Amino acid sequence: MSIIASSSKTPTSTAGEGPRFADFPELSEGLLRALPFERCTEVQGATLPTILARHDVLAQAKTGTGKTLAFLIPAIQQLISSPHPPLSQTSVLILSPTRELAQQIAVVAKTLCEALGAKHAVQCVVGGTNVKTDVRDLTNLRADILIATPGRLIDLLENANIGSRFTKLRMLVLDEADRLLDGGFSMEIQKLFKFLPARTAFPRQNLLFSATVPQSVQNMASLALNKDYKFITTLTEEDQNTHKHVRQESLVVPAHDIMPATMEVLRQEEANASARGGFKVIAFLPTARAAALLYDIFATMSLSYPVWEIHSRMSQSKRTSTTEAFRRAERGVLFSSDVTARGIDIKDVTAVVQVGLPSSADQYVHRLGRTARAGAEGYGVLILGDFESFFLHDKTINTFGLVPYAPINLSSSRPGIEQAVQIVPAEAKAQAYQAWLGYYKSHMRSLKWSASDLVRHANDYAANSLRFGPEPPGLYAKTIGMMGLKGVPGLKIIKMPERITPSK
Repeated sequence: MSIIASSSKTPTSTAGEGPRFADFPELSEGLLRALPFERCTEVQGATLPTILARHDVLAQAKTGTGKTLAFLIPAIQQLISSPHPPLSQTSVLILSPTRELAQQIAVVAKTLCEALGAKHAVQCVVGGTNVKTDVRDLTNLRADILIATPGRLIDLLENANIGSRFTKLRMLVLDEADRLLDGGFSMEIQKLFKFLPARTAFPRQNLLFSATVPQSVQNMASLALNKDYKFITTLTEEDQNTHKHVRQESLVVPAHDIMPATMEVLRQEEANASARGGFKVIAFLPTARAAALLYDIFATMSLSYPVWEIHSRMSQSKRTSTTEAFRRAERGVLFSSDVTARGIDIKDVTAVVQVGLPSSADQYVHRLGRTARAGAEGYGVLILGDFESFFLHDKTINTFGLVPYAPINLSSSRPGIEQAVQIVPAEAKAQAYQAWLGYYKSHMRSLKWSASDLVRHANDYAANSLRFGPEPPGLYAKTIGMMGLKGVPGLKIIKMPERITPSK
């Protein structure tokens, strides 16, 4: 491995602007005309020379900085420069951790390919869609570029015999590699490599893009990339060392008090606005459903500040408008999941509140970096349930200097949360319960839980935090099976709704 600074090996750039795409001699005239921009973003300018030179690359860059084009441009250039493959062959495979991100990548890829003519085609296969349609399309249509989520791809490889599609694969991209591995997809990715031809049999370029580079990503790089791969980071020293100059506090409460504690911490932040230089907070939650739920709860209350939500369950246009609204606002709280918050760069965020277990120490630092931008002091609070307190003893977190939050009285916060939870629709609470199961299942080893422990704690969450009634929310048998929880006592199984066949 060799390390390349973000400013090295790039064509000449104008002060404050990235290099021009036209300055890369490897890019064809047709592709240059198809590109929607004239100049590169930082991550594009830093990575394109090395990727176009056909090196394996591990690229570290924040989400929202243009990394999709950083791998799509060289991928499409490879298609243009190579012999046209038969309909049955895929040349570029891109793995994404979520359905939403995969579909976004597919839209960009299709737009570029269509601008170049009808020669190359894009397909996207993700969970939650009709697998028979995927099989039909992969059998009968071109898929020069295939974007996939790991679970659906492995399903197709194991059960639909599509492995022959990849015998002449030219490029493999793992996008948001840290989230792929945090999401429990490590085994699926290792399975995938068994389906792909050896690189000695057919040359292939492998690329990993990641916002953070924890040990799991380093291990994947060792497995997936050539030994001489290039590591390129566009993160500044400020991005990487936020924890060294931001005051950080931790608060551990009983699990059922996490939401009241969040309300009280935010109340105190508002009270400290003059000392902090304002009251503009991003509150991070472990899942999209958790972010949506906490937003729903706070939105029902009479607050003295506005609240917003941003997560993968929202449309891209809605996320963009929410980000702009929060950026323009003088005060308020943005409830966010990690999937969309990585690209947020708002310079006047006075505090970051992390609610619940972060997926890793790297993720903790990355979230913390949303405050203390452009030299501002910044402040961070980590709120954990008592069952999550092990995170504070992580060997990396131990070096960050977190201090205990001052004792707080939750007696005034509990009634407001209790009343608001009762108002939130049961469907939103059921979705949060299911997401809670999925998230903490991926952390069972760290929690030292069995599957039965997981379900017991999830049901406590449903009863004592969500106030869901005498029974936990129901789950479809298929969902339980996909979670790997089949046969675990304590889960409520419900039947799939029957399809109504229209009368002729």
